Amino acid sequence: MGNMALRRSAQGVAKSNSIAVRSPISLSLVLLLCLALVDSSSAQVDTTISQQESQSVVLPCPVDAEKCGKLHSLNWFKGDDRIAAMLLGDSNVTSVNKEFDERVTVEQNPYRLVIKDLKIADEDIYLCDTTFFIPEETCDNFNGYRIELRVLENIVPPTEVVILDAKGDRIENGSVVGPMQERQSLKATCTVRNTRPQPEVSWFRGTKRLTTYSPTHDLVDGLYTSTLELDWTLSREDLAQDIECRVKSAAIPNVTVTKFSVDLQVRPTSIDINGVKHHTVQGSKVVLTCDIHGARPAVNLTWYNTTTVISSGENEITEVRTKSLEKSDGTFHTQSELIFNATRFENDRVFRCEAENIVLQINREKPISSALTLEVLYPPVVKVSPSAITANTSEIVLLNCEYFANPASLTQVEWYRNDILVNVNDTTHYKGGNSENVALVIKSTEKEDIGNYSCQLSNNIGTGTSDHKINLDVQYAPSVEILMIPEGPVKESDESNVTLFCNVLDANPSVLTKVRWYANSTLLKELPDCEETREDLCHIDPSKLLLESIGRGFFYNYSCEGFNAAGWGPRSEDKELLVHYEPGPAALSHFPLVAVKKKSVTFSCSVDDPGFPESNRFRWLRGGRGPLQDIVTKDWTVEPVGLDSRTNYSCYAYNEGGKGVMATVNLEVHAPPFFIKNLPPYTGILHSSPNATLTCRIECVPRCDISWQKDGVPIERNDTRYFIKEKYMDASPATGDFESMLSVLHFNMPNWPDSKFNIEADNANYSCVSTGNIVGGSIRSRTYFGIEYAPENTTVSENIVYVQEGTIPGRVICKSRANPEPSYKWIFKNETIANGNALIINTAMNRNDDGTYTCFAYNKHGSSIAKTVIKVQFKPRCEIERQEIDDQDTLICTAYGNPIEADFSWSIKTENETDENLGSGKKENSVERSFYILETDYAISRTYRCVANNTVGYGPFCEIEVAAASSLLVWWQEQLAWWQLWEKNTLIILVAAILGLLLTVIVICCIIICICRRRRRQDKYLTEVPISSIQSTRQVVFTGGTVDGTWRV
Repeated sequence: MGNMALRRSAQGVAKSNSIAVRSPISLSLVLLLCLALVDSSSAQVDTTISQQESQSVVLPCPVDAEKCGKLHSLNWFKGDDRIAAMLLGDSNVTSVNKEFDERVTVEQNPYRLVIKDLKIADEDIYLCDTTFFIPEETCDNFNGYRIELRVLENIVPPTEVVILDAKGDRIENGSVVGPMQERQSLKATCTVRNTRPQPEVSWFRGTKRLTTYSPTHDLVDGLYTSTLELDWTLSREDLAQDIECRVKSAAIPNVTVTKFSVDLQVRPTSIDINGVKHHTVQGSKVVLTCDIHGARPAVNLTWYNTTTVISSGENEITEVRTKSLEKSDGTFHTQSELIFNATRFENDRVFRCEAENIVLQINREKPISSALTLEVLYPPVVKVSPSAITANTSEIVLLNCEYFANPASLTQVEWYRNDILVNVNDTTHYKGGNSENVALVIKSTEKEDIGNYSCQLSNNIGTGTSDHKINLDVQYAPSVEILMIPEGPVKESDESNVTLFCNVLDANPSVLTKVRWYANSTLLKELPDCEETREDLCHIDPSKLLLESIGRGFFYNYSCEGFNAAGWGPRSEDKELLVHYEPGPAALSHFPLVAVKKKSVTFSCSVDDPGFPESNRFRWLRGGRGPLQDIVTKDWTVEPVGLDSRTNYSCYAYNEGGKGVMATVNLEVHAPPFFIKNLPPYTGILHSSPNATLTCRIECVPRCDISWQKDGVPIERNDTRYFIKEKYMDASPATGDFESMLSVLHFNMPNWPDSKFNIEADNANYSCVSTGNIVGGSIRSRTYFGIEYAPENTTVSENIVYVQEGTIPGRVICKSRANPEPSYKWIFKNETIANGNALIINTAMNRNDDGTYTCFAYNKHGSSIAKTVIKVQFKPRCEIERQEIDDQDTLICTAYGNPIEADFSWSIKTENETDENLGSGKKENSVERSFYILETDYAISRTYRCVANNTVGYGPFCEIEVAAASSLLVWWQEQLAWWQLWEKNTLIILVAAILGLLLTVIVICCIIICICRRRRRQDKYLTEVPISSIQSTRQVVFTGGTVDGTWRV
């Protein structure tokens, strides 16, 4: 629809009924308002024109009047935006968009568009759209004439070169990304923004250009934004390399390089173990070194002995030292040393070093490893057999010695008896014991051969000695000693038996066949006694002698002689047998005769016959229980004396012979006055409580009396406000309390004023007082009787707090009267924001914090509240709306702030971005609004600004765009002055004429439409359009809301 004919339409005449013109003019105006919209749909470019930036360019618009007919109007479009228009007729009218009015002119004969001072933003496709009065059938210019304008740029360097990762996050120049692993895909995008001419973008790693996708180039306002994506599979070659985005352009003198590096993780490339080339010797320090190259990050390394993991802490002599060094290419050389002392157990063992890092773990690859077989030379390991040999004198004895060693050849053989070297060169007594025959033969045993034999062998590496020894035993005559069972003294009262043993000290064999028994060196008996008629003394163990029912008559020194295959041995040393007996009856006394609670009493126990051995130890019983294990002296002090001390006490003397006869006494205990339950320091009672009591309990033996006092004054029994109940309590073994007096002071509330306590007058000190007894004086307990009540009279230090947004308010103190003292918390919006009586806000306030803050004072009896209001003041923001008030076009600026009272400042935004002050406007009895009445004769569009301020400060400005009034509207407003002077009848006639004229125009339009349809001709016709009609058409466009000064409907 590039080429359009005039159409008949009554649309788009929003205010035409208010304009009085002659009938032909009105008809032309209506016809022109029916002009259809121009559709600049995409089509082929007819020509391309290039021109240097800052120069002028002429864009032609070919018009063939012979083919198309007479030209009605011409419109120029830049892309989809109209920038100029020309209406042809008796007097040509040209209109240029405000944005181009200083650089663009429209010419005719020939028709063309001239653009001065070319800018890069001018580069676009321009459309010359023509409209003919009555297009001829031969016209082929229905799509207009399109020209591609290319602006030869002045060089524009890029505003920035930026690299983004796959997520769209920016990668800073020189930064490091990762960690990433080899074989992983690296994705990045390099973007060159706002440059001209089109740049060349490429990716490099060092000197190698990376294979990428083709770049994309977006052209906006004549400037290019070029993007090149990178999708690169990482490899070991990318280690310690920078990934560079290089930008080459005529707009920059040198290649721009933006780069980053990758923290690349790679597998280890090699592993090697070394340290022992041929063999090592037991006891030598072995250092095995494992080297791993090419890994990043460094590997984790493990040592194995065959299949067993070796750890540094498994023993004190094994040590593993591992270190990692970073190379220039970013990989790590990890070196681990396994240090240990070689033993024979490591001989022919395989030592293996195994390493892996996170790359191998993630890819589930096996660790890499290297192994080494160790040969250890060690001295002989020796074993002898048999473990024991028993022989008689003059017998041949063979001592065996076996071994294994590396090397197996021996350099020396030695035998030891009891760790003393045996002279195997004495061939008269020994045979063997050399490298050819390791075993040792004793040709004829003697007593001196008795001992433990060991074998020591040597090779080129060292010497080994057998861990165990051969025990060689040779028989000889016994030597003995006396043993008694039981050992030590015997109690006469037990009438027990004592067994004497003739114990062999040294003999071979050690079993005695005969024994002679002596008492005070006199032979008692030789056992066994087979010559007697009693058979029981023949087949017995002669080394045992039984003494029955031991008494005081068995005090002797006993000894014995032993006999074996070697003959009688020497007599043993004498050993004495002792007999003990118990002490005589005991006597018991104590001081003082009457004990006092919490004090002490001392008991004394004595005997006349101390027994044997003489007794100096005693046993004590308490209440028939005992004896007490920790008391063995003759005197016992019981401290402190308590209720459990009121019982019987017993004692007796004892020694190793037994215990004497027991003595018993009963102990009487008294208690001085003492509070079992005293009055608390403070007693609180709710002032409206229906009852109240005070209780005290006093321990007192013998019994004592209790009285009550208020503020030191005794409370009389006839005081009707009180009554007292007392009870004498029995002793309590569970608590250890003696007999006591319980006294309860009751407050008879019906006899108090108003049957309740006075919160001021009834606070007092109450005392419970006892009399004394024979072991203690009077005592008393005092309590402060406090009348309690719920919080009341709660107040805050500030009822209203003003604070500016972004600042911290001062503290607010809450006070309340209560007993006990109240606790406080602050509540805002149903949430507790602080505890304590002080509201302290340490954060900057915002407008959402505005509101009522409640102080909640409370104790166990109730609560009370007080409120403070925090008003958060902030700068106002404004909004402008346009209304017609009292037939005047008015701008209304409304401020939204706290406080709501605001002052205003109006201004106009000029072309050079400065403001022209218009004053403060009118408030019209409104504290938050300002009214500004627009002028009626402005000819250009304007931007009106309004700024509001309150006591906090100035807020941001708000603005509104007001379209310019057309020249026709200005002219019409100027004319209103004279016709407003007409009489009312004249105005009515004028309005009627206008309505008739409009009806006539509508009828004519309908007739024309019918004729056009009937003839199937294009909807165009020839007419004359005066300049005033063009102005009216422009006025309708303004009414439609456009501000570009054109007359597009």
